[in-house]
Amino acid sequence: MKKQIIAAAVAASLSAVALADVSITGSAKVNWTSTDAGADTGATRAMTHELDYNVVGKSGDTAFHANIESTRTGADQADDSDKGFNVKNQYMTTKVGNFDVKMGNWYTGDSNLHNGATQASQVQIGTAMGPASVQFNHMPSAAADHNEIHLKTEIAGIKVGIERENTADHMIYNLSGDMAGVNFAFTDSSSNDSGDNEQNLTIKADVAGFGVEYHQTESEDGTASDGFYGTITGKDLKDAKGFGVTTSLAGNKVQLRNYEVNNKRDNKVIVTRSLASGATAEVTYVNGDSDTMLDVELLVKF
Repeated sequence: MKKQIIAAAVAASLSAVALADVSITGSAKVNWTSTDAGADTGATRAMTHELDYNVVGKSGDTAFHANIESTRTGADQADDSDKGFNVKNQYMTTKVGNFDVKMGNWYTGDSNLHNGATQASQVQIGTAMGPASVQFNHMPSAAADHNEIHLKTEIAGIKVGIERENTADHMIYNLSGDMAGVNFAFTDSSSNDSGDNEQNLTIKADVAGFGVEYHQTESEDGTASDGFYGTITGKDLKDAKGFGVTTSLAGNKVQLRNYEVNNKRDNKVIVTRSLASGATAEVTYVNGDSDTMLDVELLVKF
């Protein structure tokens, strides 16, 4: 009898493990970077190690997401001050009737107008209403709650998005679509109270086997950016524009970019290649008005 009870307990525990829906994915990369700002001291070199872990646990229509980032930077890898550990995303998603609910905190996306950062804890509720989708975001605060309403729809093949925020009388309009093989995306962000007005236009097309793109970005008060122009921290981007070409050459993805940020011009070459080992190698070279930079990256995803 005791043996039967033990066997039943073991079987139950094994069934619980088998039914658990947990996935772990991620990536690891190492960068070696040499930067020459033209100073008498010459180039500075540094290495960066970065690990990203994505953990998702599911039960029915409910899931918990966690994204953990571990970094180590600097020229002296023995220096403990160069270590970094950050929980970038930590949120739950579920369904309540016809509503999709997301709760927690998560990184905003990278773009020409944004350098992704963790937002305050919030609740996001969305649903479909005919041809449109409606979303409400609520960020509680001891001072003043921040609320957003997002409306998205499609009109004659053009995607239209409108976002209204209760703070600083902030409105954001998004238009994107395809016209005769030319993809475009336009964003206009304006605030009557703070005067923080921003616009971005992106145009992409395939021409004779080459991918060509044009970007133009303006920010009245300055903004951080992590897109076509590279990573720009703080609120240092005010006026930028650039042109890029992408093609394939001998099994490599080759990107050529020429852009100007705040009247300083950069020429950038990015060469990416998938290796037989399963890793991806990427070499980036930048020659600009401010400095010259060479970055070699090795990335693996799992």
